[in-house]
Amino acid sequence: MNDDNQLIQLIKKNPQEGLSAAIDLYGSTIKWIVIKIIGHWNSQDIEECISDIFVKLWMNIDNFKIESNISLKSYLCGIARHTAIDYLRKAKLHFEIIPIEENDIGLSVDFTDELAKQTNCLILQEAVDALPEPDREIFILRYYFHERINSIAQSLCLSPKAVENKLYRGKKVLRDSLIERGIII
Repeated sequence: MNDDNQLIQLIKKNPQEGLSAAIDLYGSTIKWIVIKIIGHWNSQDIEECISDIFVKLWMNIDNFKIESNISLKSYLCGIARHTAIDYLRKAKLHFEIIPIEENDIGLSVDFTDELAKQTNCLILQEAVDALPEPDREIFILRYYFHERINSIAQSLCLSPKAVENKLYRGKKVLRDSLIERGIII
């Protein structure tokens, strides 16, 4: 079942079967994201985090809009990222998190309002998805998967300076795109 609309309808009609299908399709990707963010510290916590991610998908399935040009997989990956980071915060583990939605791109955004946060996340995801390649991939690797610049440069066969330049120029383009798309400030 690759069609997002069919999977969404299945989750709405029969949550158990729909979530089972979603886990079959995206479970390994979600597990990879969770492990990438929180590490291998406790397999029980990893499984609990993954379960929470799919529960959040089910609880928020009505908020997903197919016409938004964001795939269900991307939406679910966003939920996974935020949930895993929340798990890290709760466990009081410390590591460098690079929040793209804050001052890094020159915007001060109020994320205390949950609706504004959801809207901003969708706008941010659309803006990043609109970036040309390899800029889009560089942004995802750096700000979503927290990869180091040297690692990104090596995997994309670019120099570290080229990656830094693309990030610098991309942040300007992204900032303008976010304002144009109506990010809630």
